[in-house]
Amino acid sequence: MSAPTRPGHGTGFTHRFLSLACVPALLAGLAGCGSSGSGSGNNSGTSGGTSNGAASSLGNSGANNGGSDASSAGNAGAGGTSSGGSSAGQAGSASGGTAAGGSAGAGGGSAGGGDVTLQPRDFPYCDYGNVPSATPPAPWDDNPTLTPLGVNPFGAPALTIPVGYILLNEGPQGTTQVPQDTQSSILQRINDDLKFELSYSYLHLPPWTTGAKGGTHYIDYMFVATGFPKDPNAGGDQGTEQQYPDVETTSVAMTDQSQRFDLTHEFNHVLQSSYGTFPGNRISWLHESYNDYLIMLTAEHAAGVTPGQSAQFTLPNNISYLDVLTYQQNYAPIESCGIAVKDGSMVNGPADFPTDITGFRYNDLFPLFIAQRVGQHFFADVWEQANGKEQVLAVMTRLLDQARVSCMVGEYSARLALGDFGEFSTSIQKIARDPAMYTALTMQNGSYSPSNTTWLPRYTGRNMIPITVASGATEVSVDFTPDAAGSAGSPEQMQIELVYRATDGSAVFGQPVTTGNATVSLSKPPKNNVVIAVITNITFSGYKNAQSYGWDPNETFGYTLQITGGTPAPVTKTYF
Repeated sequence: MSAPTRPGHGTGFTHRFLSLACVPALLAGLAGCGSSGSGSGNNSGTSGGTSNGAASSLGNSGANNGGSDASSAGNAGAGGTSSGGSSAGQAGSASGGTAAGGSAGAGGGSAGGGDVTLQPRDFPYCDYGNVPSATPPAPWDDNPTLTPLGVNPFGAPALTIPVGYILLNEGPQGTTQVPQDTQSSILQRINDDLKFELSYSYLHLPPWTTGAKGGTHYIDYMFVATGFPKDPNAGGDQGTEQQYPDVETTSVAMTDQSQRFDLTHEFNHVLQSSYGTFPGNRISWLHESYNDYLIMLTAEHAAGVTPGQSAQFTLPNNISYLDVLTYQQNYAPIESCGIAVKDGSMVNGPADFPTDITGFRYNDLFPLFIAQRVGQHFFADVWEQANGKEQVLAVMTRLLDQARVSCMVGEYSARLALGDFGEFSTSIQKIARDPAMYTALTMQNGSYSPSNTTWLPRYTGRNMIPITVASGATEVSVDFTPDAAGSAGSPEQMQIELVYRATDGSAVFGQPVTTGNATVSLSKPPKNNVVIAVITNITFSGYKNAQSYGWDPNETFGYTLQITGGTPAPVTKTYF
């Protein structure tokens, strides 16, 4: 099955995705998986292939409308008009998942993400205190008065269609490919998506659309392969005309319903690129990860669902399916473009997207966790306060402090182990259902250690170890001994936490410790009779071979374990 394409960023690279069916095989070191990706225009899915994975450009990929075989829903509604800011009150737990978010109205007001404290009842170990909020966006105008940029990089358009903040530019063949009424309705849909995203997240429109800087102009959407005088006859991503980001696609972006959210994704890149700041010194994993988080919420909103609700929401099957890579490569850094070689022995840094062979950067779970835990406006503030010199966690540390960010990294690992993401929990657990997430152990000299040292945690990475509870045990304990230093000699700081899903569906979290004894009381019966030991690398500094961004993505950090009250469980199945 070919995976749906995921859009690029106009970086000059043709990012390509592997067939989804190839991802587990790739990680297992199997051969025979090639690119399935999308070319542009009317080319088949095999055109324009590179060795870097699969296409992230919008194009005629011939992609199946599937995605992960674990998600069962079809596409969310094609329209999804928004009336402004959806209300998202703090939700209770759903299947043990903690849902969060204060009320978010269109006009601003207090929202779950601005100067509030969200402390789920099930995780008392991290108190994040007051968290800063992004600046509320300028009020949305459904009928703004704007002017064209007039750059016309492909020559003068034969037809322009203005709807809201977007101006569609096309050649004389445009309406023969997509009827004008259809084009207008799609432009309205994109405006509605952006209106919702901004009101909910506090991202901003480009300053040159609102008059904040550079005038009041439309965002250009270039409908290419339609007979422009200098038509590139190819497109499918966010491009640039002079200093202005735009979107450039062929007709397939408007005619292929499986790409309904991919088109909004490209306009999200326009918003990101218009800030004039980068979390990191260039385009990085966050540009895709945070974007796909917004798309996850937009799909929810388009289905008429309120973000943060207590009831479970089934994600469409072409949304968030690459979250499985977060589990298959859980040893990789959060701030990473995933593995660079198929055995996992080489892991990318935060901006190494040309060698992201699986599309790891498109996972959306870390931004989702942050929004659910400290509110949906904090990550927009990270974007707003970035200075182009610091990576994402460094910006977060400047806005908060190291202790709170370290606690976030550890709690994120614990939530991953249980697939505990509020109303998305059931969907994420289905997407992530791959035993590759678990670490096998070997007994040596009376202690357990990971069998495959290649997959030891890197910077902010993790291992998950399932433990079968012994008959009659009332608690499980693990004596945790981290190595003194990583594989390159960097001083090591790790933590372990024991967690489990109870048979009543609730999540149970033990006290995290950095060394010595970690224990979880079995006050409720564990589902599958299994507890998960979650080991997280919280070594944030002191890397001997630190790259320009502050760490070494390929230094591994080891440990040994002694288990009381259970034995290592098989790593051939999952335990959600």
